[in-house]
Amino acid sequence: MVKIKVAIIGTGNIGTDLCERLLADHRFDVVALIGRRADSEGLMRFKGRVDHLLHDGAKSLASIVGNLDGVFDATSAFDHQEHWTICKENSVWMIDLTPSKIGDPMVPSLIEKSEVFNIKSQKVANYSMVTCGGQSSAALIYSFSKHSKNIQEIEISSSIASLSAGPATRRNIDQYISSTEDLGTRISGSEKVKAILVVNPSTPPVMMRTTVQMKVDEANLPLVVNELNSLVEIIQKYVPGYEVTIEPLLSPEMILSATVRVIGSGYYLPNYAGNLDIINAAAVETASLHFEKMRK
Repeated sequence: MVKIKVAIIGTGNIGTDLCERLLADHRFDVVALIGRRADSEGLMRFKGRVDHLLHDGAKSLASIVGNLDGVFDATSAFDHQEHWTICKENSVWMIDLTPSKIGDPMVPSLIEKSEVFNIKSQKVANYSMVTCGGQSSAALIYSFSKHSKNIQEIEISSSIASLSAGPATRRNIDQYISSTEDLGTRISGSEKVKAILVVNPSTPPVMMRTTVQMKVDEANLPLVVNELNSLVEIIQKYVPGYEVTIEPLLSPEMILSATVRVIGSGYYLPNYAGNLDIINAAAVETASLHFEKMRK
């Protein structure tokens, strides 16, 4: 079996969870994990488990990129352009886990449903995983908008445990909001999309939850429910902990709403960290789909 040779740049919560996930996946060969400090907890965790543990950021990426099929960027929106330039110049695809809005937004569960999301036919590609809130809300937005008329506005509200939000996530809150709203527009066609992220410090930590509310003129609720159920089945193939906790409802004010919860798989942080789970699972699924398409 030909394994997919990859590197991860970024050793925070997302990068650490992703590395554990990829090491457990027989399809991938994690060639390198790249950070910025030689003594970082993320790098030390994988001593003896990953061949190349590097600590000079973009310079380290440039030194090893020629040995890779692809790179996962789990750093920050501010650094992604430099990393993408290195990959593009060396004909290596990239999966962007930052909310930089540089790559093409990708939601794996919607590839067969929507023309908006496509796996590239060329080797070099940059896929944006948008945000955890974007990935968790996409099925709701798609189901609502497909079976409604005259969308007036959309609200996407996600709540995650404070312990699951690392420094880069906190620095990128503005980019998170903008990227999530753009994805909502891309799926629904509506320009009036508002995203909210609550970083909840409660103890014990809360599970990740996302609620979508969409004000419409008309909606076929049974079709919305059926559409959403079919998408949940697709998502659960790569995110087993994704589930609808409040079924779609249509209020007298013509507001469609539903809530999903994501229970993490516990690759790194406990199962409250569903935000890591859904964005990393989507990244791995996208990488696999792209690699397989290139082999055909």
